[in-house]
Amino acid sequence: MYLKRLELSGFKSFAKTTVLEFPSRIVAVVGPNGSGKSNIAEAIRWVLGEQSMKMLRGKRGEDLIWNGSAQTPRMGKASVALVFDNYDDALGFGFEEVALSRKIFRDGSNEYALNGSVVRLRDVVELCARMGLGESKHNLIGQGEVDRVLLATPRARREMLEEALGLRVYQLKKNEAERKLTATLVNITQVEGLVREIAPHLKFLRVQARRAEAREGFVAELRLMQEGYFVREGGEIAITAAAAAAATAPHEAARDSLKKQITEIEKEIAVAEKKTQEKKSSDGRAERLAILQDQRRIFERELGRLEGMRDATSEGESRAPRAVAASDARYISDELRQFLSEVRSLAEEESDADVLRGNLLALVEDMERTLDTMERGSSPAQEPRHADVQPKAATVEKFDKEISALQEKIAVFGKEIIQMEGAERAERAGARSAYAAIRERESVLRTLRDQERDAALALERLRFDEERLVERRAVFIRERKEAGLEESVQTAQEVDAYQDITQAELRRKIERMRLKLEEIGGIDETIKKEYEETSARHAFLEKELEDLKAAHTSLNTLVKELDARVRNDFKEGFVKIKQEFHDYFKVIFGGGSARLISIKNQELRIKEEGKELNEEEKDEEEGIEIEVDLPRKRIKGLAMLSGGERALTAVALLFAIAAVNPPPFLVLDETDAALDEANSRRYASILKELAKKTQLVVITHNRETMQCAGVLYGVTMGDDGVSRLLSLKLEDADEFAAR
Repeated sequence: MYLKRLELSGFKSFAKTTVLEFPSRIVAVVGPNGSGKSNIAEAIRWVLGEQSMKMLRGKRGEDLIWNGSAQTPRMGKASVALVFDNYDDALGFGFEEVALSRKIFRDGSNEYALNGSVVRLRDVVELCARMGLGESKHNLIGQGEVDRVLLATPRARREMLEEALGLRVYQLKKNEAERKLTATLVNITQVEGLVREIAPHLKFLRVQARRAEAREGFVAELRLMQEGYFVREGGEIAITAAAAAAATAPHEAARDSLKKQITEIEKEIAVAEKKTQEKKSSDGRAERLAILQDQRRIFERELGRLEGMRDATSEGESRAPRAVAASDARYISDELRQFLSEVRSLAEEESDADVLRGNLLALVEDMERTLDTMERGSSPAQEPRHADVQPKAATVEKFDKEISALQEKIAVFGKEIIQMEGAERAERAGARSAYAAIRERESVLRTLRDQERDAALALERLRFDEERLVERRAVFIRERKEAGLEESVQTAQEVDAYQDITQAELRRKIERMRLKLEEIGGIDETIKKEYEETSARHAFLEKELEDLKAAHTSLNTLVKELDARVRNDFKEGFVKIKQEFHDYFKVIFGGGSARLISIKNQELRIKEEGKELNEEEKDEEEGIEIEVDLPRKRIKGLAMLSGGERALTAVALLFAIAAVNPPPFLVLDETDAALDEANSRRYASILKELAKKTQLVVITHNRETMQCAGVLYGVTMGDDGVSRLLSLKLEDADEFAAR
């Protein structure tokens, strides 16, 4: 890898785009004072990430942009690009050419780019560290900075040597690792605090989540039992309803049929009774028969009286006919009436014995009429007739005529009564037959009514069962709705889990499960989600803590490894630089000696700050001290050297550093200004030797230095204040001069 070219545009005095090619190992830039030579070195320093405006001889970023002149207007930005030939892929980018550029605008904003892609300053610093160019820019020695390494503190010298040895990249990694280590410790503390903070709440949420899971299990089991229960219940209700409907229809049909039969029989009985009553009341035979019988009884009693009187007359008895004593007749009448009253009551009570009742009532009426007749016949009003005194013969004859007439009448009445009684008996027989038929129909009617009552009772029971079924269905629908079950759950597949228990037992299990859920109580639905989130966060923090601890261990190991590598590589490089410094010093001064001395941290702190360190701080990094011994002089310290001697000593150290770990290039801005002619020749010879190891960009006024350069750039400035370049290859110049 080597420096290929430098492109400037609008940077300081280079208003126009200017390109410097570096085809030779040594490129010299010459020109009068104020022409802008040092701007080239500052452009290189700036594009490599320099942030100090003091090192760039400015106060503000705007000072780096061409500010204009009478002939050339000012520009709005400045840009510098440094192009490296990366044919050996030393930078590891996979590009044969790597261009690092930087732009600045008048608002002070900066922009870095690598092969046209915008990058960060940090990326530029890492790239410089990878090339062995650190923040100290030991490869860029500006005007008046040649003895900077000599004036630096021992600690700064050590850092410069580390950068020169290419250890800056490891130092950056170490610093980054230490920064991450510190951040990791802070993160570990924070994560541990969060874990301690979350742990009690997580424990509480775990208990609640377990209860919620248990509740969910119970709820799922309850739902399964409810589904099975409601499937069964719905099936049983449907079966019961179908059975009730099937059972109701026959009873209703039987009831309707019985009602129809009862109505027909009732009509038949009513018609029969009406016919019987009409027949009984229409002919008046009973009344006529009763009248005839009454009249016959009257005639018979009169006949008996007449016969008695005749007999008495015929026997010549003068006494009057003996009449029945009134008291005896009254007694007999009362007794008969009592008996007849009892018979009447008995006949009236026997409502079903219609024929007997009719016969008894007729007999009672006949006997009552007979008693009435007897009473009338035995009354005192008749007795004077018996006392009449008539002649015996006339009386007997009269009695015979009357008796004969009465007997004829009685015979007539008897025949008529016999006829009417026959008709009456026939009518009564017909009535008895009609009443028997009516009683038979009434018996059938009672049987039908009993059957109707049975059917009605059965229907009433079915209606009661139906009402209970309606209530059961309403309860079923309400409970199913309360359980949140839809009609679609009514399948038989869930019932199989509880097929070995009865519906009542399943109901009791459901009630017990509900009680258990009530004992658990309501749990917030978000508890489980919160527990999962908190648990996930706790697990994440635990994993994060584990990763942080692993990272802490890894970073500790990395820091130790990097520190060990920096120390080991530094020790090896320090020995080489120390030897090269001594050799270059002897060449430059023609003898003498120079040494680099490592100062322990304790001594360094005491020397710099007058403080003592503890045991841990004593093991920290060391500083570098310089001791020189000039030939033919008794000078041991740097403070006693002259300006030229200091410059030569610094050049010897810089060249020693470059010789051990050559940087991609060295920029030397008038580092030979203080050298005399003899030292200039030595300086030029050292440059030629050093050019074998690294590329040199030398800004000089020294003729000896110019002669060792392969390409010479001349910088001039016209009236417009713009720096311009003139280039010349010295090989071409020698050939041209030889002509």
